[in-house]
Amino acid sequence: MAFNLDDYEPVAARLSRWLEIATDQPKRVITSLVHYNDNRCVFKAELWVGHVLVATGWAEETRGEGHVNRTSHFENCETSSVGRALANAGLAGSDHTKRPSREEMQKVDRVLADVTDMHHSSATQKQMNYLKMLLDKYDPSKEAQKMFVTDTLGEAKSVSQLTTSEASKLIKALQATQVPF
Repeated sequence: MAFNLDDYEPVAARLSRWLEIATDQPKRVITSLVHYNDNRCVFKAELWVGHVLVATGWAEETRGEGHVNRTSHFENCETSSVGRALANAGLAGSDHTKRPSREEMQKVDRVLADVTDMHHSSATQKQMNYLKMLLDKYDPSKEAQKMFVTDTLGEAKSVSQLTTSEASKLIKALQATQVPF
């Protein structure tokens, strides 16, 4: 991780400052679910003072991306949209380079971790099974298979030695060939 999450302010701290601002008009935070399907949601947050819209904020989350989104992608998305609206209203804190909220940076951290895992973790059993099936159709004698894997990945490897990323690359290359399926 190239950043420290402790350097970023949580949405709750921004919201607390918003609510403490003295005004004779009522303040409201309104969130709306703009899009939802089985895996993805998008929220919009609006900050109002009286009848004046002060700022908006948007957020998108995907179910299962990281630990929080396995169970709470909906709630996480709504909170992030509020944090973005508060930043747009000038409540991002004293350091303008830390405009994203801690919750937004946690999302960045999750994505970076997923990418790192993909490049270092072993191919899944599903990938290995599918690759073995594709390679057998490509050349049942196994000789051309070794050359194909070496040409595609730059080194000779068995299917069981592949990372998730390498397996994906090899699957795409095999699907692009004129293999008679």
